Amino acid sequence: MSGSREWVLIRGIVSEEFHWWDFLPEMKTRFPQDLLHTPDIIGNGKFFKKTTPWRVKPNIEGLRSQVPTDNKKILFGFSLGGMLSLEWAHTYPEEVRAVVLVNSSLNNSPFYRRMTPGAFLNIAKLAAVKDHVVKEERVLKMTSFLPEERIKSMAPVWGERSQKYPLRPTNFLWQLALASQIPQREKPKIPVLVLSSGKDKVVHPSCSERIAKKWDLPLITHPEAGHDLFLDDPHWILNQLQNWLEKEKI
Repeated sequence: MSGSREWVLIRGIVSEEFHWWDFLPEMKTRFPQDLLHTPDIIGNGKFFKKTTPWRVKPNIEGLRSQVPTDNKKILFGFSLGGMLSLEWAHTYPEEVRAVVLVNSSLNNSPFYRRMTPGAFLNIAKLAAVKDHVVKEERVLKMTSFLPEERIKSMAPVWGERSQKYPLRPTNFLWQLALASQIPQREKPKIPVLVLSSGKDKVVHPSCSERIAKKWDLPLITHPEAGHDLFLDDPHWILNQLQNWLEKEKI
């Protein structure tokens, strides 16, 4: 691999740039020549005061408006971010060099696999939790398999962030509605890598399997990680990316 690439990293439902956590600096260290853009879905993070559009196109435009328009980019999407990455590549193919999907899904999977009933119930219960630190502890336990002491050390920082950029419940619902609209279209004419977590408690691993099987794409599964693979094993992801970039000569 030589020269620099541009990446657009897109998080998932009610998640934002902050939640890349340690992964972002580690990716910068691994690929020091590359440019990394981290736009937020409208309604999340710095856009928490805005309402998430429930239609796909305005969300794509919202992401595009946050990154430079020159040079083709690798879209690197997590969960809902993966779905929006595919729609971006479909709508503006001239802007996209490749796509990486992590624990994503499309509407060729049943709704109870795209967000498991257990995850939906846990999220519903979180609405009643007023203590931001306790809430973040529960979120981290649902989305990762981090050790208890690590969760305890992270939760106050994440809780402070969630107070500064609070979640609007309507945006959670709009983002669920948004995710339900995104279909599996024709296979993109660019390289696509699918990564998944074998112990994902939020999006069932079969969703990634269906995407990969339908398009005959490489699927690499981490056997022990939870939904937020970026928290559980960032080095594993970076190793898969490096191998894939070399293989595809990107």
